[in-house]
Amino acid sequence: MANRSYLYSSNVIPGPDVKKEDRKLIGISEQSYAIPIVYKLLLSGNPRVCSSSIWVPAQDIALVGDYQSGVDRLKEFLHQITLPQAQPLIREALDFLGKAPSTNPYFVLECGEIFTMNDVPLTEQNLDLLNQIRNLDSEIEMALESLKPPPIKTTRRPGFVARLLGAKTKAPDTSGVPADPLMPLFKLGLGNWSNVLYFHFADA
Repeated sequence: MANRSYLYSSNVIPGPDVKKEDRKLIGISEQSYAIPIVYKLLLSGNPRVCSSSIWVPAQDIALVGDYQSGVDRLKEFLHQITLPQAQPLIREALDFLGKAPSTNPYFVLECGEIFTMNDVPLTEQNLDLLNQIRNLDSEIEMALESLKPPPIKTTRRPGFVARLLGAKTKAPDTSGVPADPLMPLFKLGLGNWSNVLYFHFADA
């Protein structure tokens, strides 16, 4: 099974005093082997550490943030993306996050599986992630830059004498162009929304 990050919405802040019957954790999205910037943006509304609802015994290796503030921050980011192929994915994201059952007071981010891929203590990695979420400006710039198409390298046409000697014109180098134009957008965390994730709490 792939190590994943899991994003939920919640009616409460997870903690040891919260009873299972009182909580409502709704799946939002999951991503294999990464914590995409979309998740970080959604957690950026007053983010803080909370108990994991996945790990047993529970540890303080999850994060919680205010739902509406996170959605507003994501909107600011998405409005800077003008690629035509991105617009359906942007509309899908905002539509999914804007209606029930997704909407709740909080977002909860569970990254314990990602943390286990390193030897650093899980609580330490969680605090590092919290610090990243509180300081996203440079990561936002890098994410937007990643959506710009790479320059296409061309080779100058051979001169007249070279053509007489049989030299061939090389085709443009497109090795830097991704096979799927949507892949950079998927890496940001778009296009993978679901209210049912691998760890599903509807009946918990």
